[in-house]
Amino acid sequence: MMTTNRPVALVTGASSGIGKETARALVAAGFEVAGTGRDTARLTPLDGVTFLDLDVASDASVTAAVQQVIERFGRIDVLVNNAGIGSTGAAEETSVARAQGVFDTNVFGVMRMVQAVLPHMRAQGRGRIVNVSSVLGFLPAPYMAVYGASKHAIEGYSQSLDHEVREYGIRSLLVEPGYTRTGFEANSARPDTHLPVYDRQRGVSDRLVTQAIRDGDDPAVVAEVIVSAATDAKPRLRYTAGPLAGRASVLHRLAPAGIFDKQIRKLNQLTG
Repeated sequence: MMTTNRPVALVTGASSGIGKETARALVAAGFEVAGTGRDTARLTPLDGVTFLDLDVASDASVTAAVQQVIERFGRIDVLVNNAGIGSTGAAEETSVARAQGVFDTNVFGVMRMVQAVLPHMRAQGRGRIVNVSSVLGFLPAPYMAVYGASKHAIEGYSQSLDHEVREYGIRSLLVEPGYTRTGFEANSARPDTHLPVYDRQRGVSDRLVTQAIRDGDDPAVVAEVIVSAATDAKPRLRYTAGPLAGRASVLHRLAPAGIFDKQIRKLNQLTG
């Protein structure tokens, strides 16, 4: 076992995008970092980051990875649940089996990680769990209903968990990015069946998402917010990341229901 006076962070989905930038930012903030990916042998090394193979959809893989971190560093102070996949297409076009696959990573993957890490955090009397959600965890997500549902689930899970673990010196927090310049589209599950009735509006939605990602925040912006959630002395339950996320949060909290509904339809260029 390696002895270290530095705090230890475990970041899932650290092979690219938000996870990679988060691993880098946590190293800069003074952490020992274990970053995970499904096949880390292909990755370019990052200074200060120990890469481990992990599939959050596998109970055995989660157990093994967490044990490796404990054996190497002796503890886990921060868990960043970042690993996830997207899903696009109309709700009617997406099979339950496809939706289950998305939930197995985005929701049950988070639950697996939490259950594996919590005993260690409780034993040491401290810890911080940072769950990467999305603005689509509190906004409607037309033509991304399954993805939005997975993020809504994480919001409810994380908030409930936070109340359960505070007495043990642990916090469960949410970071809610807006659209970010990542490989979201390439890592998104596609509809099982294309129904012609949705072709026009699905096409509009796909174009809007592509443009929003192209114009989105740099992943480093989100990483900075994750570091704040991991280190703030008096953390907030939820952190929006980036200006778009901030505006969306204000709209959701303050706009009357009718105006909010109309704005969602306008932003998504929905008709009817």
